[in-house]
Amino acid sequence: MRELQRLNHNLIQSDSFWIRFRRHVSTFERLKKGDQVLVAVSGGLDSMAFLYMLVELDHFRLSIGHVNHHLRKDSNSDKNFVKGVAEDLDIPFFSKNLNPDEMKKGASVEEWARNHRYHKLQKIACENDLKWILTAHHANDQAETVLMNLARQSGISGLRGIAKSNGSIIRLLLPFTRHELQEFVHRHKIPFREDETNSDSSFPRNFLRNEVIKPWENNSHHLMRGITQSVQHFSEWMDSLDYLISEFCFQSVIRNQNHFKIEFENFDKMTELIQIRLIQILMENRKTKLWSKHKIETLRSFLRKNQVGNQIQLGEWVLLFDRSCLLGKKSRKRFTKSKVELFPDKHIDFIQYRYKLKTQLMNTTSVASDPDQEWIDWSVLKGKILEIRLWRDGDLFQPLGMSGHQKISDFLINEKVDRFTKENQAVVSANGEIFWVCGHRIADWVKTKPSTIETAQLSRIQLN
Repeated sequence: MRELQRLNHNLIQSDSFWIRFRRHVSTFERLKKGDQVLVAVSGGLDSMAFLYMLVELDHFRLSIGHVNHHLRKDSNSDKNFVKGVAEDLDIPFFSKNLNPDEMKKGASVEEWARNHRYHKLQKIACENDLKWILTAHHANDQAETVLMNLARQSGISGLRGIAKSNGSIIRLLLPFTRHELQEFVHRHKIPFREDETNSDSSFPRNFLRNEVIKPWENNSHHLMRGITQSVQHFSEWMDSLDYLISEFCFQSVIRNQNHFKIEFENFDKMTELIQIRLIQILMENRKTKLWSKHKIETLRSFLRKNQVGNQIQLGEWVLLFDRSCLLGKKSRKRFTKSKVELFPDKHIDFIQYRYKLKTQLMNTTSVASDPDQEWIDWSVLKGKILEIRLWRDGDLFQPLGMSGHQKISDFLINEKVDRFTKENQAVVSANGEIFWVCGHRIADWVKTKPSTIETAQLSRIQLN
C-alpha cells in the first residue's frame, strides 16, 4: 500500500473538511457499514480526493470502477494510473471501455459519455455483486447542471439539479465545493491526473465552469452554498408538489404500467402546471428524467388545443383526447400476426393477453362476474376451428341476450371502449363466426342452458 503510506493518517483525520465529510456520510441511512460499494474513479482531482477520503473513512468494502471513454489520446494512461493506485491501496479494480465510433452523428459528446459511463458502471456493479455506486459529483457540478438546465428550458424539474441518490447511485460530495476538494488534495499531496480538455471552453459545460461560475465564485464566496441551498429548496418544493398530485389527483386516474385514463371532469379543474406534472409522473413512473423544452412545449400546445381525436407521440408514449377523457398508451411494436388458433386446454398468447379454453364435462348455467372469464356451451363449438384475431370494420356478432346481430364497432361504442383499447380489441371465432368480444361479451348462441351437458371456460389474463 505504497500510496496510502505516504499519507499522514492523523493529519487527515484531524482535517476539518474530512470531519465534515465523515459526519455527512453518517446521514445516509441507506449506506451501512461494511456495504460493498463501487467508487467511480476517473483519475482526476475530484474522484481521487473522494477515493482517499473513503479509504480513510474505512467504513465500506471498496472496489474501484474506471470507464475509459477513449476520447483523448492519453486515456489509456488515465486507466493505468487508476489501476496502479488500486494496486497500491489493495482495492479491487474493474474497468470498461467505450467506443466513440458508436456515437450517433450530431449527438452531444458530453451527454453520450455521461449516459454510457453510468451504464458501464452499473454493469460492473451487477457483475461483481456491488450494492452501491459512489460518484464524486460536488457542489460546482450541481451549479453547472442547474445553469445548463435553465439554458435548456427543461422546466421546474431541471431546478432540482443532480439528485443525491438515484437507484443504486449515491453522490456523497454534493454539499462540498471544488475549491474545498482542491485544498484537501494539495494539503495531503494526493496524486491525480490533469485532464487538459477541462480548459477547453468550446464544450458547453467547460464554458460555464471556466467563464461563468469561476469568475462569479471569485466575487461571491458564498455562491456554491447559496445554489446548494436553493437546489434543496427546489427539491423539497417538487417533492411536496408530487405528493399533493399523488394524494389528490391520482384518485381520478385509471392506470397501469402501459396505459392511463384521466376523466375530463377532474382533469379540467387542474392548473396547466399540475396537468403537465401529472402526465410526466404517469409517463416516467416517478423517475426524475428531465424533459426537453421541445417536449414540454409540445405537451403544453396539445393540452391547450383540447381537441377530441387529437393525439401526439411523446417518447414511447402516445396521448389522445377521447370523447370524455385524456388517454395515454405506451407504444408497442406493431402486431403482425393476423390470427392464432386456440386449442382446448392449451394457452395461447395474443398481443398483451394469455388466452385459455378449459373444457369441463359438467352442467352449469352460472354467469361469470369477471369480464375476462366466460362459461360457454362446448357442445356447439366442439370440432370447429377456433381462432383469435383483432376485430375489423364490418365484423358482426350476436351479443348475449339479443336475437339479432350488431356491428362490433357499434357494440364497442355502446360499451364506451376508448380508441386506444379498440386498436387492440381481440375477438374469438368458431369457423369464422365471432362468439366472444374478449373482455366484454359472449355471443348468445354459445351461452350455457339448463340442457347443456358439456361446458367450457374461456379466460384471459394480462401479460406483464
